[in-house]
Parts: sequence; structure tokens; C-alpha cells
Amino acid sequence: MSVSARTAVAAGWIVAIAAAVGVRGWNALTGPLLWGYDAWGHVAYVLFLDLYRGVPWADQGWSYFHPPLHYALGWLFAQARSGEFLARGLMLLSSLGSLATAVVAAAVVRRTSSDVPTLAPALALLGFAAVALLPVHLVLSAMPTNELTFTFFSAAAIAAFIANERRTEPTLVGDASVGVLLGLSFLSKFSGLIPFVSVIAALVVRPFLQPPPRFARVFVRVALLVGITLAVSAPYYARNLQAFGTPFQKSSSFSLVKDLEAQQPPGVRGWRDYVSIPPRMFVDPDPLGPQLLRSIWGSMYISIWADTYRESDAVLTPEQKRRERRPMAWMVTLGIVPTLLACFGGALAVRDVFGGRRREVYVVVLLLTGATFAAFLLYAWIVPRWPAVRSSYLLTLSLPYALFLARAVEFLATRPVRWQRVAAPVALALVALAGAAVETIGVVLPRRRDAPATGALHYYFGEYDAARKIYAPLVAGAGYAVPWLENMAAVELADGRPSRARELSKRAIALASKYRRADTRRLGRLAVAMAVEGDLAAARATLDTALSDEPIAELLANRGAVAAAMGDDASAEADLSRATELAPEMMVAWRNLAIVQGRLGQADRAQRTRERARQVACRPPRGYPYGLGTGEILEWGIGRRTLLLLEDDALLPALPQFYRSACKTM
Repeated sequence: MSVSARTAVAAGWIVAIAAAVGVRGWNALTGPLLWGYDAWGHVAYVLFLDLYRGVPWADQGWSYFHPPLHYALGWLFAQARSGEFLARGLMLLSSLGSLATAVVAAAVVRRTSSDVPTLAPALALLGFAAVALLPVHLVLSAMPTNELTFTFFSAAAIAAFIANERRTEPTLVGDASVGVLLGLSFLSKFSGLIPFVSVIAALVVRPFLQPPPRFARVFVRVALLVGITLAVSAPYYARNLQAFGTPFQKSSSFSLVKDLEAQQPPGVRGWRDYVSIPPRMFVDPDPLGPQLLRSIWGSMYISIWADTYRESDAVLTPEQKRRERRPMAWMVTLGIVPTLLACFGGALAVRDVFGGRRREVYVVVLLLTGATFAAFLLYAWIVPRWPAVRSSYLLTLSLPYALFLARAVEFLATRPVRWQRVAAPVALALVALAGAAVETIGVVLPRRRDAPATGALHYYFGEYDAARKIYAPLVAGAGYAVPWLENMAAVELADGRPSRARELSKRAIALASKYRRADTRRLGRLAVAMAVEGDLAAARATLDTALSDEPIAELLANRGAVAAAMGDDASAEADLSRATELAPEMMVAWRNLAIVQGRLGQADRAQRTRERARQVACRPPRGYPYGLGTGEILEWGIGRRTLLLLEDDALLPALPQFYRSACKTM
């Protein structure tokens, strides 16, 4: 490589690293909080770990079906006891996973291109930039999701496998390292099955491509790799198997998730969905538009090159949507070049395999590519909803994408005509820089406010003024403000202002009645504010009304607490006992029941009940996680099921801080 070429590559590295790190750092440290795919579900998982010191079950909440590794890393940020610190920490964790994946891609491309030493440094730069500046990676880097943690471990596992295969004699130690990385990918996301199957298949296939076959050696390597992968990841999946009869239980068993998914279009898939690519998407790339709801490949392509947090589209004004559509259309058009080049490089890789070249690299990469597409297409059929067609489900292709692009550019670099050699690198550089500009928050696209879910995060950490700043504009601007009135009431109650909470709850009930959206628990929330305010008679009467139709566990528990505060211990015992029968995980009800039984002179029963309360407090709840304080695990539900604590005949709301310390103090 000439001096000028080395200088150009060095300058390219400076620009690529500055853009990749700069965009991610800017977005994570200054961008709006908690936008993105199931953002609140991912944060709630971290809060569950923080609150209960244990892993949630798949049927307890929105994103609780995921394995725990990403969230265990995120839990470290929660120890700062700051909502913003946690949110931005999770965004930085995603950014780190994305950048690490790009570094892995660069390393693999460089090693793969070692037989063309003059091009290897430039191709390594290409491999890094291809991943680090791909729009889907930039978008996901600003989300609290587990996707990029999984992507890194998946790419690292494939890279370790390739490095071992490139040895003259692959080692068992190398296979063991691959097994550890595959196990970590399984602990990040169930999609770890895709790289796992690809690696096993590559071990089985290669002996047939490269005789003489050594099947005994293959058997030993497969057994070792499978054993270590399972040793790392199996305990979590064994728990699911014991509880649900399957290692992978989706959150759709959670009733709210099931109901919400049932409302998402299109609802059914046909064969045309798999072949339709509407030209209109290049001028109107709205992923929820009718032209794309019936196009799986069109929706996927849009998601890769022009996804701008589409789950938040509902909060955008028409002007904001118009401003977004133009740069999205640019990226959709520009993305054609790298997409076609990657397809061309994939075809060259297939040719290389059949020609006996670079099989130690391309066999596993092509198998990974095929397995990823097969899994995606199957999932799109099984779950015929628009959220099932998004680019995050193809992130295992990050490494293949970089390799295929590099292979195409390597091929073109050997062409006799100069423009053919430089056109592709220049075009890819322009696309990468355009993507970086578009995905830098506030530069091309309009900056958004923090997502409504941020209010729940502030509420959890006791940051009530910050929560008010989230909810106040929503109360003022929403057409149906009931959820935000209720959230504001929960904030006021937690901040020691029960009179204000009572007023807001009454407004919420009146507005809901106007829209004919009755909810028995809404009366229960009003009763909690009344009780904490000291109006016990009104609180009890309100709970009597709420419980006239059906026994609801938390309302029974709160009526029992109110009765105890009024001195009616017999009624209190009856209500609290019934509440613990309906919801054995309700630690506060057990605690209050023990107090009431002690006052009734039932010392032995009180001791047993107190011990039960201690047991419940010191293990993660199997049922509804009342202590999380965020209702149905969605951003509009804080305080939906607040329980009353009996304290010397006074009543206090059981807040997240209480649950967090209950195991030590009970």
C-alpha cells in the first residue's frame, strides 16, 4: 500500500470513529429518554431486578420473557438512584454493544482479507463503518433495548469460531470459547439459537466440503460446544421449562400484552406480503402506511435505513411527520447502493465456497445468513403484526453484512477501470455519513421531548418534580387525559400531598365517566388518597362501592387496612385474609394482617403470618409485581395498584422504596 493510500485509510479511520462515537455519545447523553422498541418494558425489567433482587417471569410483564444478562448489566446503573442516569446508562450500554460489534466486524474482515494484504486495511475500515454507521445500529444505540448486547455476543461467537477454523488444526480451547460466547448470547436473547444452530451446522457441513472427513473429531467438538453453551445458559431456560413447559415463553401470556397485540395490524399474512415491494415507499417511507403494512421486505428495508422510532409516531404533529419523511426518503434511496453491493458480495461468497476458497469463513456466515432470514420469515408468519417486521430481528446479519460488502468491494477493486475501483468506496462513505447526519438527534430530524414512560422512571426513584414535568404537559394537552391525571395523582400522593391526589383522582373519574370508560380500580385509587388524607369513612365507603361487584385483591387489602385504622380489627382480618388468598404474593397484605392478628391477641397466628410476610418480601413475586408501582407495566399506570401500609393506626402508601428495603426490615 502506498503512502497516500495509508494516509487516506488513516484519515478514514479518524472520521469513521469520530462519527460513530460522536453520534452515539450525543444521542445517549443529550437525546430524549425512553423512546424506542418496548422501551419501558426493558427499563421495568431493570427496576424489577433492583426491587426484588431476582429475575421476573415471562407472564408478569411486557418484556419479562427476555433472559436477564442485559438487564443485570443495566442494574448497575440503577445503583446511582437516578432515573436519568439509568436511562442514559442503558443507552450507553446499547451504544457500546453496537461499537463492539463494529470492531469485531473490522477484525474479521481484516483477517478474511489477509490474502490481499494491500487491501486488508481499507477493507477493515469498510467493515467497521458498514456496521458502526448503519442507520439501524445508530437508532438502536439510543434505545434501552437488549438487542445490541445480544448482537455483540452473537458476532463475537461467530468471530471466535472463524478464528478457530482458520487455524491449521482447530483447538478444543477455541471451541470452548465459542461455547461461552454462545451461552452469553442465549442469556441476552433467545435469538441466540440462530448463531448456535449456524455454528453446529458449520461443524457438520465442513467435513463434507473438505475431505477426508473426521467425524469422530467433529462429534467431540460439537459435544463440547453444546455442553459449554448449555452450562452457561441452561439454568434460566430450565426454569422456564419447569414453569411453562417450554424454554421460551413469550410475554403474550400476560393478558395486557395479548390484548394489545391483538389490535395491531395487519392481523393475517398471505403470500403476497412476501413478494410485494411498493415503489411508493421511496417517497413515503411511513412504516405504518397501508403501502407497507402488506410488504414484509419493504417494511424491513425501511426499518434498516430509515427507522426513526416509529413506535412514537402517534405523538408527532403533522408538521413533525412531514419534516421526518424527507430525510427518511433520502436514506431509503441511498440505502439501495450498499444493499445491492451486500447482495453481490453474498453471491461472491457462495461462489467462493463452491470454489474451495475461504470456506472457514463463509460457510458459517452463509449458514448464519440463511438461518436468520428463515427465522425472520417464519416469525412474520406466526406473528402477523407490524412490530414483528423490524430490522432488530436481523441484527445477527451485522457481521455477514460487513463481510459481504467487503467481498464486493474487494472484487471491484481488481477491475481494470479506475472509476469501478473507487466508485463503490466513495458511494458507501457518502451513505454512511448521510446516515450519521440523519440519525444525530436534533440535526436533521426534529428533537422530541422525553417519552411519557420517563415519568414512571422518575416516580420509581422518588424524583417527583421531574415526574411532574413529564405529566403536566400531557394532562394539559391530551384529548383523553385520564391516564395522565391518574399518574399525576400518584406522584402527588407519593410526595405527601394526598389532598391534591384526591382532587386529581376525582377529575380522572369524572372524565372517564364522560367517555364511558369505567374502571373499578379507579375508585380504589381515589380511596387510597382519601385514606392517606385521613378521611377514613369516605375511603371505606368508596371501597365498599368498588367491591360491590367483584372481589379485587388489592381493594380488599386496602379496605382491610382502612378498617384496621378505624379500629374494626375483625373486619380488617376478614378482608386481609381474603386478599392474601386471592393474591398470595401481596406482601403488604400479609404484613398488615400480622399486625391485626397481634392486636386481636392471636399471637401464634400473627407470628406465622409475619414469617409469611418476610418470606414473600425476600423473594421475587410470582404473580403481579405490586411493588413496582407502575401498574400494568406500562408507562401510563404508575400507582394503579398502590397498597396501604398500616403504621400505628395511620395509613401510608407502599412506595417502591418500601419494597426495596422490605426484605431487610420486615
